[in-house]
Parts: sequence; structure tokens; C-alpha cells
Amino acid sequence: MGAVGAWRVERADLAVEQTRTVELKVLAVTLALVALGVAMVFSASIPLAAGRETGDIFHYLKRELAFVAVGLAAMWVASRLAMDRVREGAWPLLVATVIALAGLFVFGTRVNGARSWYSVFGLSFQPSEMAKIVLVIAAARCFVRFPGGLPDWRSAARPFVMLAVVAGLIALQPDVGTAAVIVVSMFVYFHIAGAKLRHLVAAGGVTAIPALVMFRLHPYQWKRIIDFISGGPEVALAGGYQKERALIALGSGGLTGCGYCGSVEKYFYLPAATTDSILAVVGEELGLLFTWAVVALFCLLVWWGMMIARKAPDRFCALVAAGVTCSLGLQALLNIAVVTGSVPATGVPLPFVSYGGSSLLFSLIGVGLLLNVSRTIHRKLAWRGLNE
Repeated sequence: MGAVGAWRVERADLAVEQTRTVELKVLAVTLALVALGVAMVFSASIPLAAGRETGDIFHYLKRELAFVAVGLAAMWVASRLAMDRVREGAWPLLVATVIALAGLFVFGTRVNGARSWYSVFGLSFQPSEMAKIVLVIAAARCFVRFPGGLPDWRSAARPFVMLAVVAGLIALQPDVGTAAVIVVSMFVYFHIAGAKLRHLVAAGGVTAIPALVMFRLHPYQWKRIIDFISGGPEVALAGGYQKERALIALGSGGLTGCGYCGSVEKYFYLPAATTDSILAVVGEELGLLFTWAVVALFCLLVWWGMMIARKAPDRFCALVAAGVTCSLGLQALLNIAVVTGSVPATGVPLPFVSYGGSSLLFSLIGVGLLLNVSRTIHRKLAWRGLNE
């Protein structure tokens, strides 16, 4: 091997090491958020667990640890699958997701007014969480055929129809909040993948029509938005109650918090303390500094996820990595916005941190796909270095 060949191998080794470093950073941030989630679920769930007949304060902690074990195993499997197999499985996964969402209207369990769950032997499964990842994979399969972006309406039809079917089924449960989150995150993803702005604007206009119909059928959803805009003391006891209690929790924590397990708001003042509002409990118990640390961890996850997407060896891998990063990042952003009173309540959990098996499972599968793309990068780089 000549000097030039040795230099190429050395350069390839350096590139491989750089991608492995990003991969380890993504894994470290994910595990840190999961560990925080386990700790905060235990704290936030103490009032709920103590109120059960068994009085076991570790009830929700045990369940969350089981969810973490299953989620980490699924993440490992997702990180080892051949991306060609993931691409081939896009359509069967999409069909299975649509069937699962449609089946909720017959076999689903109604929780908080929405038929969004399957419940079997004490375990629950929420297909809308699965849809967030499956839509990314299926859309990547569509967009990979158009490396220069979507040239016309005909090429744009398939991904938008897929999104409309999935989001429509979720909205009809009715779970308008989750449907809105999926639409927003997928619109951002579609734009990154090559959808033209005029396609997105037109699709947004069409989406507004069924949204108005849903508001007409379910007036409380529209009232929630009006209450958020109008404010006032009477709203604080009605549609704006969750927002007010979350802000009280964040304000009570101050800079350093009142101490772990010391929250007052979680004792049945703050709605959804273990799920949608868990960041408010973090702020009350651990303070503003720790809350900003959580925000920083999500920012790093998005940054490194996009780095993986930028260096991906092919368009499909790049689109999957970018889609997963968009989905996780926008879910976190919307949850933080709800807790801080920046947008109306949407019922979006904080990825990796909120209590819930379905959300944690598919969030970790998404990270597994990110790690998979990263591993694909350094395998290709290593192969190229050995063959140049």
C-alpha cells in the first residue's frame, strides 16, 4: 500500500471514529432522558400509587421499568436490522398501522373521552404512537424516488394521502391533539424531504376543512383554544386549569427546585402529572436549571440526529434519520410549549420522560433507527477505506 493509500485508510478511520462518537452521544443523551423519566415517574406517581387498593407506591415505577426494558430491547433490534429490510417492510407496516387505528372504533378502550387504546390483560397499546414512526418510514420510501424533490402534484399525492388517512383516523377517535402533532411534524419532514412549499400550503388549507368540522362536532376542543387566547380568572378554573397549575409548579420550583419528591402540585392539583405535565414536576422539584438541562438534551439529540441524517450513505437512510429526529424534536417542543403555556393543551407526552409504554417503546425504536443509520455510515466508510 502506497502513501496515498495509507492516507485514505487513515482518513476513513477518522471518519468512522467521528460517526461512532456521534452515535455514542445520541445513545448517551437518550439513556440520560430515560433515566430522568424513570426517576420523575416514580416521584410524580406517588399520589396515584398510594391511592390504589394495594397502597404500593412503587406500582408505576415497576411498570415504567418494565417498559424501559422492553423499549431498550426493541431499540437494540431496530439498530441491528438491515435498512433494506426496513425499506421493504414500509408498506406492510403502514397497512398494519391503518388496520390497528381503524380497529379502535370497534375494539378500542375509551380513555379521557378518546377511543385511542387497546387494553388486554391490564396492558395498553396506543397505535397512534406506532403511526409516528411508521409514517416516517413509509414517507421515506415515497420520497426516495425523487432525489430532486417532488416535481408535481402527482408525485406529491401518495405521501399526503398516507398522512391524511392516518391523521384522519386518529382525529376521529377523537384525538385531535395527537393528529395535529403528527401533521405538523410530518409537514416539516416533508419539506426537508423535498415537498414544495405550495404543496404544503395547499395541503394545510385542505386540512383546515376537516379540522373545522371536528371543532363543530366537538365544541370543547374549540373552547380550549378560545380559553387559551382569552385568559382571565374564570378560564383558570375551566379550560385553562392545566396551564395555570403547570405554571404554578414551574414558578414554585424557582432556580434549584424544592427537592426531589417534594412537589405539592402533583398531589391532584396538576392534571396528568405523570404524562403530559411531567416537565412541570421536574421544574417544581429540580428547578429551572434542571429544566433547561432537559431542554438542552433534546436540542443535542436533534442536532446529532440531523448530523447522522446529513452523513447518511443513501437517501432512504437520510430521510429515515431526518424523519425520526423531526418527530422526536417536535413532540418535545410541543410538550414544552404546552407546559410553559405557549400553546393550548394538546395531550402530547414528553418523549422518554413521560409515563407510558407505547410512547417510550416507539421513541426508543426511533432512536434505534438513528443508531442503525449511524452504524450503516461507518460500515460504508470502513469498507470504502479498505478498498481504495
